[in-house]
Amino acid sequence: MTVYRIYFDENAGDQLGRYDLGIPGSLRDLDRLAGKLVSGMHVTLHDDGDLELEAVLEYDSGRWMALPVWGASPQPDPWVNPTVGAK
Repeated sequence: MTVYRIYFDENAGDQLGRYDLGIPGSLRDLDRLAGKLVSGMHVTLHDDGDLELEAVLEYDSGRWMALPVWGASPQPDPWVNPTVGAK
């Protein structure tokens, strides 16, 4: 099963907790995937850094939104330094 990767900005969200995929980076990925996406499909969202998370696509009012599936793809905590306290 292919899981598509779509760029997102974690600051572009709505009151329902979804990410708005109507931003330029997302639109580039969505254009590339035209005809392959459906509401309810699981995708991987990624940003310019190391953040990746699983989300479910929703087509709402003429644009794609992505609802995160929290806990589905754990990310390392960037504030944890695994070398602290190591012997």
